[in-house]
Amino acid sequence: MSRGLLLVPVTGRDGMRGLLYCMRCIAAAVLVLQEGAALCRTYCLPGTDSSSTQIVAASVYGYRTAAWKGVRTSLDSLSLKENISMSLADVLAYNSSLFVKQSGRAAFSTVSFRGTSPSHTQVLWNGMKINSPMPGMADFSLIPSFLTDRADLLHGGSALQEVSGGLGGAVLLYTGTGAADGFSTQFVQGIGSFLTVDDFLRMDYGSGGFSVSLRAVFSYSPNRFRYVNTKKNENVYDDDMNIISTFHPEEYNENGKYRDGHLLLDASYRTASGDRLGLSVWYTGSYRQLPKLMVDYSDVGDFVNDQDENTLRAVASYSRSSGMADISVSAGYANTLFRYDHAFDAGNGHWSQMTGASARTDTFFLRGGAVWRFSGRWALRTDVSAYLYNVHSSEAVSRQGYDAARPDAGVYVSLDWKPSGRLGLSLSMREELAGRVLSLPVPAFNAGFLLWRDAGLHVKASVSRNYRYPTLNDMYFLPGGNPELKPESGFSYDAGYSFSKTWDNVSLSGEGTWFDSRINGWILWLPYGTGKNYYTPVNLQAVHAYGVEQKAGFSLDAGRGLSVDIDGNYTWSPSINVSGTGRKGDTSAGKQLVYVPVHSASLVAALTFRSWTLLYKWCWYSRRYVMSSNESGPSGSVPPYFMNDVTVSKGLEFRRAGISLSLAVRNLFNESYETVLSRPMPGINFEFFLGITPKWK
Repeated sequence: MSRGLLLVPVTGRDGMRGLLYCMRCIAAAVLVLQEGAALCRTYCLPGTDSSSTQIVAASVYGYRTAAWKGVRTSLDSLSLKENISMSLADVLAYNSSLFVKQSGRAAFSTVSFRGTSPSHTQVLWNGMKINSPMPGMADFSLIPSFLTDRADLLHGGSALQEVSGGLGGAVLLYTGTGAADGFSTQFVQGIGSFLTVDDFLRMDYGSGGFSVSLRAVFSYSPNRFRYVNTKKNENVYDDDMNIISTFHPEEYNENGKYRDGHLLLDASYRTASGDRLGLSVWYTGSYRQLPKLMVDYSDVGDFVNDQDENTLRAVASYSRSSGMADISVSAGYANTLFRYDHAFDAGNGHWSQMTGASARTDTFFLRGGAVWRFSGRWALRTDVSAYLYNVHSSEAVSRQGYDAARPDAGVYVSLDWKPSGRLGLSLSMREELAGRVLSLPVPAFNAGFLLWRDAGLHVKASVSRNYRYPTLNDMYFLPGGNPELKPESGFSYDAGYSFSKTWDNVSLSGEGTWFDSRINGWILWLPYGTGKNYYTPVNLQAVHAYGVEQKAGFSLDAGRGLSVDIDGNYTWSPSINVSGTGRKGDTSAGKQLVYVPVHSASLVAALTFRSWTLLYKWCWYSRRYVMSSNESGPSGSVPPYFMNDVTVSKGLEFRRAGISLSLAVRNLFNESYETVLSRPMPGINFEFFLGITPKWK
C-alpha cells in the first residue's frame, strides 16, 4: 500500500456512500466499496502519530451499481497518476485488457474491447458522450491521465447500464474537486528526450460545502527521434560495384512536432440536506504534425502535413439523495473545430495543396435519472438522455463536404432484486432513437451468486442485445456516404468469476470472464465507383468475437515500509469475419479482423520502500493483420512486440513543501517495433519529473 494513503470502506445498505480522509496524509483518499462495512485503516507518513490524526467525514451521493452486474474494471487515482505524463491510452495499455492502437506519443490513439473496433467503444466524461459524431471514435491521446480522477471500464453488455452503441464496451471518465477544506497546490515539471517539456498544475480550494479545482496541462516536443527503418534496405558495394551486403538505414522522425494544452475547471456546492450542484469545463487546444511513413521514398522538400483541433466541453449537474431515492439531472455542450492541411512546395514560391479539410461539430446534451430502493432488496432505476449533433464538414481542394444534424435519444429502465445475501438478479431494458430510426427493445439480464463468502468468490453471468447506429461520416461523407445504412446489432453473452482474499499482510484477487458476441450488419468501407477511386460503407459482415479475459492481483506488506504490488491482465480474443464481403476473389471469410490481436497481456509491478518506489510496466500484443486475407508478410501484418517501462520515484518532506523526484525510462530494452504499420516508434527514451506540493498554513 502506498505511503500516505487511507482506505475507508464505508457503504450502507441504503446505497449512500461515505468517504473518510486523513488530514495528515498527502495522497488522495481512495474509496473502497464493501457492503455493510465501516472499517478504517490509515497509512500515515513516518513519524506521524496516527492516534491523533484528524479524521473528517464527507458524504458522496450516487447510485452504486451492484458488483455482480456485468464486468466492470475501475482505475483509481493511483493507477492514473503512476506516470503523470501518460495519456489515458498509455494507462489503459498497461492496466487493462483493452487493445490500445496508437501511433506514438501525441498521435491518434484508440481503444477497443473484446475484438471489436474502436467505434464500438463509447466514451463518457462526467456522463456525457465524447465520441466524435463524425467517425464515431474518441482520441485517447488527447485525454491526459492527470485530468482524470477515476475511470470505469464496462465490458460488453455491461455498457448498457450507461449508454447504447458500445458493442464492445464503454469507458466512463470522472473528474471532480478535491475533498479537503482550505487551499492546496501541486506543480510538476517534466523534461525528457527529444526536447520534450511537460507542465502540470493543479489548484484546489474548499470551504464549507463549496469546492473548486483548476488543472492545467501543457506538453511540447519536436519529437525528432532517430530510428532504424526496417522497411528500407541500403546496399553495400565493393570496388567493382557488386552488392556485397545490405543493411537497414537509420533515419529521423521528421515533421513529428506536437503542442497540446488543456484547462479543466471543476466546481461543486453541496448543501447539508444532500443537494449537490456541479460544473465541469474542459478546454483542449492541440497542434500536431504527421510524420512520414517508413515506406515513404518521396524526395519532397518543404511540406505541410499537420492538424489543429480545439475542443470545449461543459457539463452542469444537480443531484440529490434522500432516504430511499436518488435523483440527478445534467446538461452539457461540446464544440470542436478541426482542420487538416497537406501541401508541399512545388517550387518557384508556389505551394501545391493536396488536402484542406475542416469541420465544426456542436453537441447538445441533456440527461436525467432516478433510483428508488425498496425494503433493502429491490432497486428501480430509470434514465433518460438526449443528444443533438450538428456537423459542418468541408474540403477546400475537392470542394465537397456536408452539413448534417441528428437528434439521438434513449430511455433506460432496470430492476434489481436481491432475494438473499448471496444472490442478485437484474433485468433491464433500453430503447434508442437515432434520427428517425427507433430501435427494437434492447434487453439485458444479469445474475450473480456469492459462492464462498470468506474468499469473496462470486460467480456471475449476463446476456444482452445491443445496437450501434451509423456515424454521420458513414451516412453523409462525400464522396461515398451511404444514408441507407442499417444499424449494427448483436447479442453478447458472458460468464465468469471474481474473488478477493486478504490475510494479515497479503492480499490476492482475481477475475476471469468468458465472452461471446455475434454482430450482424458490421459496417465496412469498400472500394466503389467506376474506377474504384473512392470508398463507401456497406452492411456486409457478420462477426463472431469470443474469448477470455483474465486478471489477477497480489499485494504484500512486508513491514518497515516495504511493500510489493503486482497486477496482471491477459486476453484471448479471436474476432472472426464469418461471412466475408461476398465480392469476387474475397478471402476474408473465417479470418481474424484487421488490427485485432488474438493475444494480449500486461503487467504492472511496484516495489515500495519507505519514500522510494520502483515501478515496472510490461505489455505484449500478438501479431495484428492489416489485410482482411490475414497475409503475414512485411506489408500485410504488424509483428508482435513487447514493451517495457521503468519508473523510479523518491519523495522528500520539508516543513514548507513536499518534493517528489521521478525518472521514467520508456522502451527499456530499446526495442525496434511498430504499433501501426510503417509508423516509426522511438527507441529507449527518458523523462525526469520534479513535483512540488506547498504546505499552506
